[in-house]
Amino acid sequence: MDCERVCLLLDDEWCPAYQLAAVQELAAHTGIEIPLVVINDETFRLREQSPAYLARRLRSWGTWAPVCGATAVSRAIRGPPAYDERHHYTTVDALADAAVVRCSPIWQDDRWQTLPDPVVDTIAAESDVAIRFGFGLLTGRILGALEYGVLSFHLGDIREYRGRIGALWEYLEDEPAAGVTLQQLTPRVDGGRIVAVDDVPIARRDTYGAVKRRQRSILGPLLVEGVQNLNDPDFEPKVPETLGPYRSSPTVRELGRFLRKNGTNAVRRAVSRDSDPGSKSESESERQNKSETRRYRVNEFL
Repeated sequence: MDCERVCLLLDDEWCPAYQLAAVQELAAHTGIEIPLVVINDETFRLREQSPAYLARRLRSWGTWAPVCGATAVSRAIRGPPAYDERHHYTTVDALADAAVVRCSPIWQDDRWQTLPDPVVDTIAAESDVAIRFGFGLLTGRILGALEYGVLSFHLGDIREYRGRIGALWEYLEDEPAAGVTLQQLTPRVDGGRIVAVDDVPIARRDTYGAVKRRQRSILGPLLVEGVQNLNDPDFEPKVPETLGPYRSSPTVRELGRFLRKNGTNAVRRAVSRDSDPGSKSESESERQNKSETRRYRVNEFL
């Protein structure tokens, strides 16, 4: 096994549960070790940015901005879903003794970032592969400094759907499934070499949130498969023959379709739940899961 030392790239010490679930799954089912964690020291400086910068950031989401705002308000009131609740990275045993490096990325333009050369040198010396759960769009030396590159998830099959707002496009187009791609990053957005790919079903009456949760539930097994693939001497990460179009935000018409479909399915789900007094709401079930264990299993989010 040659790909056995992993560096994690995180946006903060406190990570969404689904990310920790994936790392826990990887550590439990492979022989890897994680000697190094690199944490983005810039993540929470957003509040220090100028109003003009924040306005540009909001406008970059286009028609999707109101949905982002409504989601933020809902989470502030009700809390995030269980898969997105934040926990300290050391909750995962495999990370408890990892060395930690903090750094601020170097912005190349409004989208792309590089890591400082000394940090890249440290990562290359300590790791065979990096797994990106933070730092946004990465470019520069880090992409070629490691033998097995930098791995990153895209919540979609990049051969068909690229861009932000994972699963939205499949949901809008009534696809039967939504993909998840584990890619080896290249300088092209959502255009990396495919290390592993899978999909999850989309039922006719699913809410968008249900599809998002289902996608995140398979990151662990997909990460295990990806690392196992990299350790197979006959495996080569696959350059996609075709790539889906890059889409950043829905049109006004697409947004209307989304609101109708998601709203209708949410009402149907609530009515169905209310008609069965013995059933638990999603949030109640998630809270029970959380109280039973602090370890994050993939099936916790199914």
